[in-house]
Amino acid sequence: MSPTARTGRRRYAAFTLIELLVVISIISLLISILMPSLGRAREQAKGVHCVARLKEFGNALAAYENVNAGFMPPPLWYPDDKRLDPAAPGVSPLRSRVGTGAPQVAYGWTELLFAYVYLEEVRVPQNFPVQRNVDARTWGDYFQCKSALEAGVSSGHYRVYLPIWSGGSYVLERGGIYGDTTRAEPLRSTHRDRIRPKMPLIGDANELSERGDGLGNDDCSYIDAGEADIAGSNGRNNGNRFSDRHYGGTNFLFQDLHANWDPRLRSELARDYDLNGVVDIQTVP
Repeated sequence: MSPTARTGRRRYAAFTLIELLVVISIISLLISILMPSLGRAREQAKGVHCVARLKEFGNALAAYENVNAGFMPPPLWYPDDKRLDPAAPGVSPLRSRVGTGAPQVAYGWTELLFAYVYLEEVRVPQNFPVQRNVDARTWGDYFQCKSALEAGVSSGHYRVYLPIWSGGSYVLERGGIYGDTTRAEPLRSTHRDRIRPKMPLIGDANELSERGDGLGNDDCSYIDAGEADIAGSNGRNNGNRFSDRHYGGTNFLFQDLHANWDPRLRSELARDYDLNGVVDIQTVP
């Protein structure tokens, strides 16, 4: 009589340790193969979300223009006092309130659009609160790209391209230091229909972006001519430039309010800020 018949129970063959290790190795190999694909799919989803967010900006811009005589929001403005102190140099956001000597608080286009979209006025006594995501619970990630790394308070990852947005003009330097050079004024905006078609309005910006122009604009809401593709003052790619975080390219919102990914535009803007076919080597940012 067999052992199974004597005990009334059937014996089952168990996995050996080697078989278990082989199965675990196969599963690990499959995971290692799938993980890069899953990571790419995740980044692609973030890129799609970024383009969709830029299109939302376009819708908000169109709505803002409808009630503001066709003008876009200014890249830089002062909510405390709309007048400017003529004694203050340059376009510093720290210029004084007229007659008081107290520093002004600087806001940007982000504060205006946020207030318009959410019907909630921004009142924070700090420069560029939305752009810097000072209170994340209030602003959320509305002006943040999901692919961008968090970088402290300098976490506004979308910036307008000032020469186009404000309708400014530049002249190449001629004889003398900056003597014949004009710049766009960040306190002014223009009508979008006065901008040439297919020109960029807003784009992904480096999360470590800085201006470093000595005028206090170290984390402004705009990127100026010549700054589209610079490395920054300390060589760690922290310049006030557009970012190529989406597979080597940048997402832009264009004049006709369509948004798209472009791998070459930021480097083209660095050489030719208005895309007129002339290389602006001596353009002063």
